[in-house]
Amino acid sequence: MRLFTTAAILLSLLTTTEAHAGPCTRVATDAELQAAVAKPGCVRVEDGTYAALTISANDVHLKARKRLGAGFTAGTVIVTGSNVTVEGFTFTGGANFRLQDSVGSRITRSRFASSAAEFVQVFGQKGDRNRVDHNELGPKAQQGHMVQVGKNPYTPTNTLVDHNYLHDLAFGVQGGEALRVGGFGPPGDYFHAHTVFEYNLLVHCDGDQEVLSLKSSANVFRYNTVRASTGEINIRAGQANEIHGNFVFADGVKGAHGIRLSEDDHKIYNNYVETVEDAFLLFPGDEKPGNPPPGVPPSGPFTGHAQVRNAVVAGNTFITTGRAVDFGGGVKPPDNLTFVNNLIRSDGLNVGNGATPTNSTFRSNLLFGGEPGVSGPGFVQADPKLVRRDGLLRPGWNSPALRAGVAGYTRDDVLGRKRLSPPDIGAIEASAWWSHPRRAPLTPADVGPWS
Repeated sequence: MRLFTTAAILLSLLTTTEAHAGPCTRVATDAELQAAVAKPGCVRVEDGTYAALTISANDVHLKARKRLGAGFTAGTVIVTGSNVTVEGFTFTGGANFRLQDSVGSRITRSRFASSAAEFVQVFGQKGDRNRVDHNELGPKAQQGHMVQVGKNPYTPTNTLVDHNYLHDLAFGVQGGEALRVGGFGPPGDYFHAHTVFEYNLLVHCDGDQEVLSLKSSANVFRYNTVRASTGEINIRAGQANEIHGNFVFADGVKGAHGIRLSEDDHKIYNNYVETVEDAFLLFPGDEKPGNPPPGVPPSGPFTGHAQVRNAVVAGNTFITTGRAVDFGGGVKPPDNLTFVNNLIRSDGLNVGNGATPTNSTFRSNLLFGGEPGVSGPGFVQADPKLVRRDGLLRPGWNSPALRAGVAGYTRDDVLGRKRLSPPDIGAIEASAWWSHPRRAPLTPADVGPWS
């Protein structure tokens, strides 16, 4: 298992960029471009349309001389070499991009608006420490993924997908997730891919019931903003995934939901979710053949939704006008669930299937509005006295959520401010009013080729 932090990935990429320092080869034809990328070095591409190519050399920095002035309209630009950066191109017509068994490579500051089934593919058993960043992906009129990490039977490791603007993915039913890692069943579900999705903005991504689909293990989805996108952030399969520090807004779209999960050892914390309904769902559990322990494939064929086990859900804000939270139930209801410091406000049902989890811990959760759906010492019904500031509903100065949480579950809040002890209930540490936020909901100005 190869585990790298985001900082280590960025350091590797910066080192790669430094290796490209020096005179650059200027090219303006397909023949010149093909010859230039056959060896290490810096290549600058004049405005125009070029034929798709494969870059098999290592240590190449291929850059459009004028950002988005050069591009591809057909075929797949493939990188099989390592420490390769492709920067500033447009992919229109039927063109797309693939990293195949590459290490330390990058597609950056480019724009994808083509008819390709998938815009960016990160494939290969040897793939490691690649980056997809500061791109605009969309509009996309046909079904398929904007970024797909992994192809049966292998998923690359330590992929970083950050600061991208994904938008206007046309409506679909299945197979059109904007972001997906894995997706080919066991044993791939339990492979620790260590993919990180961070600081991405997703708007009107309607291609599937899952805006994001995690179908492998040990991945992180953090500090992203999702707006008006039909579907939800979904851990469909796998173990030990994390979803934290995200902003999710339905913006009035009824089918735009929050977070949903299946399987084992996941952590869901510090998320701000404001939807029409279904802000947070634990999937009803199906019987998994052999009832294996976390991280172990089932003993037979299985296409259901596995039981949620050992999930930690802490310090989130779930706000809806309909049903807010559902604890799943099913043949195998959630087991060993930790549900702490969550603020739930709903005009409908606060918590569905509230009595189904087994062997679980509930502490300092605040419910308000509609039907509670759950009772017990871990749930308090009271008006959180929310006020809207900077587009977010947060506890006011006289809210019972202030300093009413349990310490030890989250270090900071959704805005990146340090939690107090005891902390506030919910995603926003309103008691730390003097602390300057480090994060906020993303806008198009924060992401994409020009950010």
